Amino acid sequence: MSRADDQDEESADPSDHRIEWTENLAWLADVDRDKAGERIDRLAGDRELESALRQAGFAGRDYVAFANEIARYGLAVIRGWIYKGQIFAEVKRKGFGALEPEPHLGALAEDAEGLADETVVRALEAFRTKVLMTGMWDPAKGASLRTFFVGQCLLQFSNVYKTWRRAEVRTYVAPWEPPGDPDWDDFEGELPAPPVPGADAGTEARDELRRAFGNISDPRARAAFYLNVIHGLTHSQIGEKLGITAKAVESAMARARVQVEKGRETA
Repeated sequence: MSRADDQDEESADPSDHRIEWTENLAWLADVDRDKAGERIDRLAGDRELESALRQAGFAGRDYVAFANEIARYGLAVIRGWIYKGQIFAEVKRKGFGALEPEPHLGALAEDAEGLADETVVRALEAFRTKVLMTGMWDPAKGASLRTFFVGQCLLQFSNVYKTWRRAEVRTYVAPWEPPGDPDWDDFEGELPAPPVPGADAGTEARDELRRAFGNISDPRARAAFYLNVIHGLTHSQIGEKLGITAKAVESAMARARVQVEKGRETA
């Protein structure tokens, strides 16, 4: 840098820096003001919407349209937090307690769709009956309807997750086995009896099934496959038996079929 430049810098008016600094702060203040203004406008809109829905008894075409939109929003938020591994922190931040970790790595993301679906379905009902109809939502407190609904989703997720986790732990701590293992005796209970083929056909079928079961690495998928193939149970019935959703059963069955087919190709 030349001496002239040094002299120019030394002679620069300090007030110029103060002006630039205050302009930046003013810009940030404007941003904050705009965001606050948008928030106020949104809350005002929510207030009018809630009033209109209340007059209709939170029922009818307008409420269905509202429920569909808010469910779509909640589903995207919850599903995103599950995939990002952020859902536990959000539940805790909301004050719903610390959830136990997933039973094995990847289990939560694997069932993200089913968990998010069940969470939002429960949240919609609770949001209508316990929040909207009781007048619990208060726009003066600063939370929009969407924000309040997401809070309800987090509460419901906590319950859905605990039920799901218990089933996961049960299936992974005591993996299901194909017929013949004594552990199946209590599990089968009053299940429909499987058809009884002839002696030769029965032996061949059992061998084929054992090979198929051996190719399914996921214990829960193996259980679902067994209940469907051997006893002919539907996805809903299997879900009730295993303590999971029908959608989770569908996913488990899909994984089982892929592994069985791969086993046949390599046999």
